[in-house]
Amino acid sequence: MVNGVVLSSTDQLAKLPSKTLKLKTGRDWTEWIDWLDSHEATTKEHKQIVAILADQVESAWYRQKIASGYREARGLRALGELSSGYEVGVTKTVPVPAAKAWEMITSGAGLAVWLGNLAEGKIARGQTFRTKDGITGTITVLEPGSHLRMAWKPENWRGSSTLQVRVTGSRSKHAGKSVISFHQEKLPDATDREEMKAYWEEKLSRLTQIIKGK
Repeated sequence: MVNGVVLSSTDQLAKLPSKTLKLKTGRDWTEWIDWLDSHEATTKEHKQIVAILADQVESAWYRQKIASGYREARGLRALGELSSGYEVGVTKTVPVPAAKAWEMITSGAGLAVWLGNLAEGKIARGQTFRTKDGITGTITVLEPGSHLRMAWKPENWRGSSTLQVRVTGSRSKHAGKSVISFHQEKLPDATDREEMKAYWEEKLSRLTQIIKGK
């Protein structure tokens, strides 16, 4: 019980153990729930909760997990059993040609935004990698200038999802634009789909800011 409200078990919310959360962010689930309650997070949507965590948690991945776990604990997000078949896709039109957009998202700065800083491995076809945030994967397809496909797994997921990142020329009548898209398959359940939709939308927003020089 936190602040007089009965919660889901705070040993593990959003498929993330409280001990791991404490190690990575400095607070466990009970402490984050207290903190978010003090910021009236029960009245906020998922994206708004992520936003108020920006000054507290450096990792975008853990901001998403804390927001999802909080909503789960407060009954704002239904608990779900693992299943298969959920997918999500997000796209963004950017004001540069496809070749330039591809160059940016596969650069060190671009990869740091949407994939994370690599701790091991490299981004090449058939290669495995691990980021400093604990995300692991294997590059299964890499078509320079077009798209890449990978197995993508956060450290606390039971299985891998499939992630595809693609750049295409925009069909807009205005020249010099392109579309960046993220498409993720094999998500565990519907709530993970919601979580990953917000996650990739944030990544695309940050990539767009870099492209625009902001």
